[in-house]
Amino acid sequence: MRRWYRRIVKLSLYTDDLREAPVDLLAVGVFSDEPDRGLAFSHVNGGTEGALEQACRDEDFRGRPGQTLVFNTHGGLRARRVLVYGLGDRERYDADVARRLAGTTARVARHCSAATAAVVLAVRDAPTGDGGVLELVEALAEGIVLGGYQFSSYLTRESRPSRLSEVRIAFAADDVQGIKGAALRAAVARGEAIAAAINMARDLVNEPANTLTPIALADAAKRVAKSAGLDYRVLGPKDMERQGMGLLLGVAKGSEEEPRLVHLTYTPDGKTKNAPVIALVGKGLTFDSGGLSIKDSEGMMTMKVDMAGAAAVLGAMQAIAATKPACVVHGIIAAAENMPDGRAIRPGDVLRSKKGLTVEVLNTDAEGRLALADAIAYAIDHTPTDIIDVATPTGACMVAPGKSTAGYFVGDDAMLKDLEKTFIRSGEKFWRLPLDPDLREMLKSDIADIKNIGERWGGAITGALFLKDFVDGSVARWAHFDIAGPVTSPKDTGYTPKGATGFAVKSLVEYVSIRATQTV
Repeated sequence: MRRWYRRIVKLSLYTDDLREAPVDLLAVGVFSDEPDRGLAFSHVNGGTEGALEQACRDEDFRGRPGQTLVFNTHGGLRARRVLVYGLGDRERYDADVARRLAGTTARVARHCSAATAAVVLAVRDAPTGDGGVLELVEALAEGIVLGGYQFSSYLTRESRPSRLSEVRIAFAADDVQGIKGAALRAAVARGEAIAAAINMARDLVNEPANTLTPIALADAAKRVAKSAGLDYRVLGPKDMERQGMGLLLGVAKGSEEEPRLVHLTYTPDGKTKNAPVIALVGKGLTFDSGGLSIKDSEGMMTMKVDMAGAAAVLGAMQAIAATKPACVVHGIIAAAENMPDGRAIRPGDVLRSKKGLTVEVLNTDAEGRLALADAIAYAIDHTPTDIIDVATPTGACMVAPGKSTAGYFVGDDAMLKDLEKTFIRSGEKFWRLPLDPDLREMLKSDIADIKNIGERWGGAITGALFLKDFVDGSVARWAHFDIAGPVTSPKDTGYTPKGATGFAVKSLVEYVSIRATQTV
């Protein structure tokens, strides 16, 4: 098992003549609505005596989003190859488009065995002060690290590891006029730190369940805590019994692997009076067979990823420690394995939660909400102002928006506004679903306070409403992220690899960054 993601690419800045960039691969973004393809392209094309433009015409390259062309310079430039990348319409250009350009550059560099590369920054027409350029520089740094990701721990036959060791973010000096070099380097460092944390989360989700057990996940969290300077605490089964965590313990009863509840804490230097206290809670089912309500073979095939919510929280905590927001953040992970042996909970069993509510378990495959409910109750003990829980609870959440968009639930208007800002910053796609109180009727039990599943229709919503019962009256700001769809990708695209994506890490980091500037 890989211990954690290690940086393998050196990132730097380049402001000299693009034609003289001493790299194996030079990447230039082109807007589809600019007839001359932009100044950077024109400058590079001049170094090839028009051959690059001719190649674009021959290949019908029009700058459509994600369109690529790789051109061998044959000595016309110091760069051996040029990657021309379609940015789409200029008015739609944002940080996520820049991130995709950089990610594609890293992947193309691997395929053409490039050891060095440069990515040319395309600025907006009118960036709003320093922030516009710095946001794009940060996005390029993220994309480079994310696009270079590979999970090859178990490959023993021939593979094609990346040779990429250095990438320069290049731009015309006029594009950064008045922006201090320290600010640019800080933007690169922040992007690199967030991307490294996302890659660490990808490692965990890609790891097979026979090596990433609940105990191994807790050990990985301990390593992150030690390297990042976070406080670390772990609860075993006896600790959970003393805490009254009957739901989390119930989920784990059918497995030989003991459950763990992991608690990481980030405390900033300096005063935190009137600052928010944020709890991030992740579902860490390292394998979900469905228990006695067992899944079919196809449904079980990808269930090692049922700990992606925990991976997102752990990745976010690593990045939060690196970016140092001015508020306390708790990262809490409920780690267990859901298996069907003779000790497993049965449909119809009643369990008592840490909060004291009793739960009738009618489907043992709706186990993630049980584990999360006890983890949320534990988080509430630490008096947070905000709670975000992150999980892969329902396939239902993929039916309407597809697999590339996550669902989220939030009831507080102020938190909603902060989340909307968050998703713009992160570039991750979320779709708000309603906390429809009428559907709460489906969760009424004849013999317990609540049952763990409703009808088939509205399954994602009733899952969120179940968790809401464990939050109500304790904290005003709570959101539930259902990320089952986008935690894996079927193919390489932009900065996203085939396999685990590390989805939600960046959104959690950006939410904390936004809230850290506010008071309560």
